[in-house]
Amino acid sequence: MLFKHAALIGLGLVLGVGIGVGIPKASAQDGAQKSQSVRDFPDLIGGLKATPGCLDAREGLLNQGKQFAIFAWFKNKAAVNAWYNGKMHRDAMKKYFPNYPPRPLALEGFKDAKAPLLVAATITPGDKEGVQGTHLAITQIAIEIYTPVSGGLQFGGGFGPKSLVVPGMIRG
Repeated sequence: MLFKHAALIGLGLVLGVGIGVGIPKASAQDGAQKSQSVRDFPDLIGGLKATPGCLDAREGLLNQGKQFAIFAWFKNKAAVNAWYNGKMHRDAMKKYFPNYPPRPLALEGFKDAKAPLLVAATITPGDKEGVQGTHLAITQIAIEIYTPVSGGLQFGGGFGPKSLVVPGMIRG
């Protein structure tokens, strides 16, 4: 159940990665469904950053550029739910996963309401539809959610935003 919630949270994140990088249009199934593409999708990075409690959002390429990723850091569970229930995410779910049932809250099984969270969303474009439940031309989609543990160090910067509070983090 937690996986399904994580998938819903990050779907909106991951769909925007293809903007400007040429994810091909999906083919229609038996002509009954319109082809879908994320090329015209709104600016998800901007939408994430505008979400109350989003500390930062970045995009990147993985696996020699074959897989796109968005990393979004949230102050806490309430901030994740602000994105999850926001218009941009809901519109993306309706457009790209119309048969996926909406849920009122994300991370219901996660009890720590104060812990910061990192949502890492990845998508691999394909030549045709390859993931059940969508008409996007993708072969893979994943949303993974992490929370930092005490410790670590940063000298001259790091992967996480400066505003991310991590107990025991050594910063130099």
